Amino acid sequence: MNESQEKKISSPSVGRRRWRGYIVIVGGILVHLSLGTVYTFGNMTPYMTSYMRKKNVSAELTYADSLWISAVATMGQGASVFIGGILQRKLGTRLTTLLGGWISSAGVLLTYFTIKSSFGLTALTYGGLFGFGVGIAYASPMGCGMKWLPDKKGLVNGLVVAGFGGGAFVFDQVQTAYLNPSNLVANKAAGHDKYFDQDSILDRVPSMFLILGGCYAAMQLIGVILLKDPPEGLNEQINRNDEETRLISSIASVDVKNTDLAPRQVLKKKAFYMLWFLYLFNGQGIQFISSLYKTYGQTFIKDDRFLAIVGSLAAVCNGGGRILWGYLADKFCFKVASMMSCGLFCVCILTFSLTERAGSALYLVYVCVLFLSFSGNFSLLPTATAKCFGQKYYVINYGFVFTATIVTSPIGVVLTSSLQTSLGWYGLFFMVAAFSFTSFLISLFFNEKRGDGRDI
Repeated sequence: MNESQEKKISSPSVGRRRWRGYIVIVGGILVHLSLGTVYTFGNMTPYMTSYMRKKNVSAELTYADSLWISAVATMGQGASVFIGGILQRKLGTRLTTLLGGWISSAGVLLTYFTIKSSFGLTALTYGGLFGFGVGIAYASPMGCGMKWLPDKKGLVNGLVVAGFGGGAFVFDQVQTAYLNPSNLVANKAAGHDKYFDQDSILDRVPSMFLILGGCYAAMQLIGVILLKDPPEGLNEQINRNDEETRLISSIASVDVKNTDLAPRQVLKKKAFYMLWFLYLFNGQGIQFISSLYKTYGQTFIKDDRFLAIVGSLAAVCNGGGRILWGYLADKFCFKVASMMSCGLFCVCILTFSLTERAGSALYLVYVCVLFLSFSGNFSLLPTATAKCFGQKYYVINYGFVFTATIVTSPIGVVLTSSLQTSLGWYGLFFMVAAFSFTSFLISLFFNEKRGDGRDI
């Protein structure tokens, strides 16, 4: 058999592998669309906070206080990503993803009851339980996709977490269409904030969680059906039979300096702590803008439907940005892409107050660019983790990087709630910009190399 005949026989194997990888990516995107609805918190905050104030569940609750729901969700996610990695090695990708997904959906469904009785219980269900489930299901679809397409780690991560970023695109509109179909404005002022007081909106709030939780659970089931780990030895078989895949393997062999490091080894690496602190400082801006963009917009924009559209378009940028940053990490390197992401966010948040003078159009542009810029965090850091420490323990290792959110979330809430009155919105923007600039400097000094001496 000559060389050309051998290629014809072996090529379908590569083609099938790639197509199966793309199907896995589709399943991962669908799962992440439901998990990524954590970003609808910024859209839901005015409704939830107004409901609990009006119904005397927590009459003095403020938007700054309600950030604890988002913070608890993020902390739950940060605490459970590495647990998901452990479960994935024992239960497999499908069961782990479905377990985590349905825990998160259960948290949303239970909020139908808790929001009627207690702010603390609401933080437990829509915050802690929801976030804990998200963390368990978060990394397994990405790890599964990278096994099928080992030469496209950045693109796989970017595509899957694009679903996470895009969840709010659909569900911001669902929430606002159901809760506020008449496009009423927040009509009750309290301090610097405005709240909804209309029963036609607030009476619908509890049932919204039943609709959302049911939709999420169904999406997760369909997505999990599409996930499948490659059979043992598949890549080795392709390596023996196909020249193209041998070339891919050759590239992969120089893609990292250290491969398949166990978690105890990773915890001794300087690169791990640099990635961890990147997450820590970037998390301040992510939590701040994703939770309070609508609250800030309400101070000078009197159109609730427009603000929901802003959230949906920002979600598109959040999702698309993850693909963009993943592509840039593959084309250039993690260091360059991370500096661009952090630098763009820093500049935009510093000048965000210009939107008050220029009006709603510029506000839309700024929110979209801010979401675009911080989305890099969620494709660049998983990619860097895989390239620095290998694929075998990727889900657990990335889970340890993700634990930075356990620290950054409460810090962000405490700073925002305690300093909002004294600093105002402009002062908070400068504070968040300082954190982003710190992340820029960490990226600048990140010097992990691939096997050929180039930056990862």
